[in-house]
Amino acid sequence: MDVEAIRNSLFLNIEEVRKVLEEKDGVRESIIKLGRDVIRESGYVITSIHSNRLEDALSHLKTMKDIFNKIWDLSSKFPELRYSGLMNNIASEYVEAIAFYSLITEGKIPSLEDLGVNGVHYIQGLLDVVGELKRFILDRLREEDFKIPLEFFRVAELIYELTKSLDFPEPILPGIRRKVDVARSVVESLRTLLTDIKSRRELIQVLNECLRSTEKAIK
Repeated sequence: MDVEAIRNSLFLNIEEVRKVLEEKDGVRESIIKLGRDVIRESGYVITSIHSNRLEDALSHLKTMKDIFNKIWDLSSKFPELRYSGLMNNIASEYVEAIAFYSLITEGKIPSLEDLGVNGVHYIQGLLDVVGELKRFILDRLREEDFKIPLEFFRVAELIYELTKSLDFPEPILPGIRRKVDVARSVVESLRTLLTDIKSRRELIQVLNECLRSTEKAIK
């Protein structure tokens, strides 16, 4: 046995592994740093939408997309990072911001292909949109509007109804069960609220018609 030859072989191989790991760790650190920027810009997008500052929302959306594309490119050499828990929060925030903006400004939700993310990120982001839709609906109800909140409620309901059937283990679809539970709670509370408001409006309408009929009878 040539121990020295074994030593040299091991040294070369371990050094090769070290270089790959150092590069991978550098990519990971970059993803973490850039990911914070994506999450921050996503928050700005959503806040701007709720404040009805759509131009600001679009500006932050573009910035967010540029940063996310850098992350996606960085992770191309290490797919295990791209599909790890490290990316879940970053990518789901990215999906949430784009889907919410698209819904509010265009009345549609971008496809999985449009967003260029994987299925887990897509479902996670869609379920997060449900919470933002609740806030948007409540804001519109304060303006005494009912048609628009009802339409957006139906979208929230659709997201919940279509995703709740994805009954897969946590390692396959991480974080989804909890998000589905949250979405269910949001949808149920909105349904109760909208049903109550509709009943009250119908009652007011009936009372107003009775009042008009009474006034005509008196005249």
